[in-house]
Amino acid sequence: MSVTERQKILVVGSGFSGSLLAAILQKYGYDVTLIDKCSHPRFAIGESSTPTAGFILKSLVDRYNLQELLPLTRYGLWREHLTEIGVGVKRGFSYFFHESGGKFSITPTHESELLVAASSSQEMADTHWYRQDVDSLLFTFAARQGVTCWEPAQINRARFDESTHRWQVQLDIRKDDLEFHWIIDASGASEVMSGLTIHEASDRASLETKTSAVFAHFKNIRRFDQILLEARMDISDFPFPSDNAAQHHVLQSEWLWNLRFDNGISSLGLVTDLHRSNESGQWSNMLAAYPSIQLMLQDAEFDVATPTLRQTGRLQRLAPAAVGPGWVALPNTIGFIDPLHSTGIAHALSGVERLAGIFTQDSVCTDELSRYGESVYSELNLIDQLIAGCYKMMPSKRHFEAYCMLYFAAAHSYETCRKELVSSKQAPGIFLLNEPQMIEVIRKGYHLATEIAETQRWDEPDLFEQQIRELISPFDQIGLCNPDVHSMYGYTAVL
Repeated sequence: MSVTERQKILVVGSGFSGSLLAAILQKYGYDVTLIDKCSHPRFAIGESSTPTAGFILKSLVDRYNLQELLPLTRYGLWREHLTEIGVGVKRGFSYFFHESGGKFSITPTHESELLVAASSSQEMADTHWYRQDVDSLLFTFAARQGVTCWEPAQINRARFDESTHRWQVQLDIRKDDLEFHWIIDASGASEVMSGLTIHEASDRASLETKTSAVFAHFKNIRRFDQILLEARMDISDFPFPSDNAAQHHVLQSEWLWNLRFDNGISSLGLVTDLHRSNESGQWSNMLAAYPSIQLMLQDAEFDVATPTLRQTGRLQRLAPAAVGPGWVALPNTIGFIDPLHSTGIAHALSGVERLAGIFTQDSVCTDELSRYGESVYSELNLIDQLIAGCYKMMPSKRHFEAYCMLYFAAAHSYETCRKELVSSKQAPGIFLLNEPQMIEVIRKGYHLATEIAETQRWDEPDLFEQQIRELISPFDQIGLCNPDVHSMYGYTAVL
């Protein structure tokens, strides 16, 4: 893009996806302004990355010459080159299924545990992003690329001129109006552009998942593996340390996430299924009912970033629009489902990749933007089914585990496609959610889960496992839903 052709873009929201897209578009030749209502560094939740996120970020680094950001793609590089940026190692996903009133206990066939590897070694592992450091890093990176960065700053007034196809924007930090050809909304739950242009509420009724959360950052969280060892339990066949993972403690109608960072801080959140519980996030009740979790948290102290627990309303949201005249939103602004499968970072980065591809063509195609918006809504609805089915299956560990394999099959198949992708070929949809066969697999699996939950028929887990195994067989290259491995999957990594 020549200097005389430079168009102006306003990016609203300087989380990792907004800052990354701003930097890419500035490098391409746009005149980009990035604003945020808060200042860095600031606390942010949503820290668990995945191999899918790593593949997308590596592709962006290569395509747009962002080599400085390559260490963010895996744990070994991060620890070597970004020592000042908070990170945690994530070898995969670990799940522990607790019974109320009793201490957690391991059996030889792992009837209460599930571990699914996502990397072959600690060097190649995924990461937990200590978001206040990562978001600040990418905001600073965008500024170094020439992006005009203002914080704190927000829009007071915005008007789209149909005749000139430009936005007239008045910010709270300036008296004069600024002109932009495009606005990209990366404001997340604030949904800034929908609020400025659309006068109707978001409709969440179509989403099946219905959860809320209480969460905070803590210090002095004991390692769960150590608690098991002190109780003389055998964890020798765990494929990786369960604490070096996105650790899930599955309770009756809730689950607790535990993400550990190398700086001694842990992110913990208690997610409640509001379909099955009228009480949202009763932290003290959890500690009283589950003694092994109480042991894990016995020395816990709040980190300074979160001096008290934070409570959400319903987590699920859908913005009333993804695209409008002269504006478009990133996926984390268009909607959010739930943290259960750690889909947030990957989905946000997939939006960065797609919008960067559209905006770095010779001209921005509005039809492509519309198709992008439609695809994000479709993806959110399918992610909703992948997650809602897990909540329906939560009363039975074997049913829950089998249903999780729908997500792992989709994610692994996507990652395999990304690894084999020819650079000139368009990337597949996130988790292959644009593939008709994958869409049908998810819908059939969700239908099966719904039937079991409605009838409360938990007496045939073998049958459900077989049905899921048959559904995912066209995509399963690694033997998922295999009873012979006794819930210890140590070989699912693409890299």
